[in-house]
Amino acid sequence: MTEPARHFGRTLRHLRIDRGLSLRELAAAANISKSKLQMLETQDGRNVDEQDATRLDQILRSGVTLGAAAQRDRTAMLPRLAPARAHGPNRYTDLAVSLLHAGIEPRGVSAVDRRTFLQGASASVAIPAALALEATRHGLGIALSDRLDNNTDDWEEIVQEHGYGYMSTPPEQLVESLAVDMVALQYALPPGDTGAARDLRRIAALMATLMAMTLANLGHLNEARRWWRTSRKLADASTDIRTIAWVRGREIVRGLYENRPIGAVLSLVDAFETRFPDAPREALPELIGSKAQALALAGRADEANASVVLLGELYSELPHSMTSDGLTTFSWPEHRLRFAESFVYSFGGDYVRADEAQRTAIALYPETHTRGPAQIELQRALCLARMGDTTQALRHAEQTLTALPPADRIRPIVDLGQRVLSSIAPAEHERPEALAYRDLLRTTTQIEA
Repeated sequence: MTEPARHFGRTLRHLRIDRGLSLRELAAAANISKSKLQMLETQDGRNVDEQDATRLDQILRSGVTLGAAAQRDRTAMLPRLAPARAHGPNRYTDLAVSLLHAGIEPRGVSAVDRRTFLQGASASVAIPAALALEATRHGLGIALSDRLDNNTDDWEEIVQEHGYGYMSTPPEQLVESLAVDMVALQYALPPGDTGAARDLRRIAALMATLMAMTLANLGHLNEARRWWRTSRKLADASTDIRTIAWVRGREIVRGLYENRPIGAVLSLVDAFETRFPDAPREALPELIGSKAQALALAGRADEANASVVLLGELYSELPHSMTSDGLTTFSWPEHRLRFAESFVYSFGGDYVRADEAQRTAIALYPETHTRGPAQIELQRALCLARMGDTTQALRHAEQTLTALPPADRIRPIVDLGQRVLSSIAPAEHERPEALAYRDLLRTTTQIEA
C-alpha cells in the first residue's frame, strides 16, 4: 500500500484503522504507551523519534511510510523553524538542531544524496549567513547523539575535494560549500570513542580548519577565531597526532595574518611541543614551518633560522605521498618549504637567501596557483622596501596586487601588502606612490578590524 504525502499523525491513524487495530492493541505491540500513541496520532512528524516510526512501520507492514511522512513534516516545517528559532539565548544551537531534524532521511542514503538534499533545503530558506555559519559550528558541538551510519571513505573523499578547492575556489563559494557539507557531516558523527568516531572527528577537524581559513580570507576574523577553537577541539577528539599538528600549524601561521598577538601565536607552539614532545617527525612540517615564520615576525631571527633548517631536514624525510601533489592544501610539496624560507629570510634581513628561496618557489608553483606566487612576490617587495628601494618596492607590490583576480585578494595577501607599506621609511609615506598604494590596499578587500 502506497500512502500519499500527508501529515504523520493522520497517516498513523489511517494505517492503524486500516489494519483493524485499536489504540491499546497497537500500543502493546509497539511497546509504546497508549497515551503516547494517541499523542502521535494528533501531531506532525517533526519531533517523532526515528526508532518509533521504524517500529510502527514494521508492525503495520507499511514499508517506510511513517518514516517518510515524518521526513515530509520536518522538511515542510523548515521555512517556519528557521525564523522562529533565530532569537533567544540558544538561537544558534536551536537552529542547528532544526536544520538537522529537517534533513534526517532513511538509513542507507549516501553522503552525496544527503548533500544534494541540504543544498536544496538551504536554497529555499532565507537564513542570514552569519547565523547559518554559527548554527553549523554549534551543531558540531552537539552532534553526540545517535547518527545515521555513514561511510568514512565518502567523507574522506569530500574533505579531499575541499582541500583541492581551497587553493583556487573563490572564498565566497567555498564557504557555502563547506557549510552545506558540515551540516551534513553532523549526521555522521557518532557517539562514543570508536575508531569510526575518531576518523569522522578528524575529517570534521580538517573541514572546520578550512572554514576558519576561508572566513579569515574574507576578512571575517571574529567568526574565524571561533572556528579555530572548534577545529582544535575536533582534532583533539580525533586523537590523531598528524591532524592535531596540522590544525595547530595552520592556526599558527594564519594567526600571523589575522591580527593575533605574536605572543599568543607562539604560545600555541609551546603548548603543542609541551603536550606532544614525542610527536613523529613526519607530522611536524606544518607546525615547524609555522613556528619558523612566527619566530621571524617576533624578531627572533636565530631561532627562526634554526627552525627553517629543521624544516628542511623534516621535508627530506617526508614520504612521496606528502610531497608529490602540489594542488591541495593538505600536501607538503617543496614550494611550501621554499615559501617558509623566503618568509623567514625576508623578515630576518637575509636578502640574498630570501631571493634564492623566492626564485625557487616561483618556479615550483603549479600554473593554476596565483595566491602563493603573489605572496612570494610581496615578500620580494618587502625586501626591496627594507633595503631602501621605496620606488621599486611600491611598484612591485602594486603590480602584484592588481594582477590578482579580485577573488584571490585574500587576507594573507593583503596583510603582506600592508607589511610592505609598513617597511617603508616613515618619511616616505607621503610620497604620491605611497598614497596611491595605500588607497589600493583600502579598496582591495574588506578586512575586519
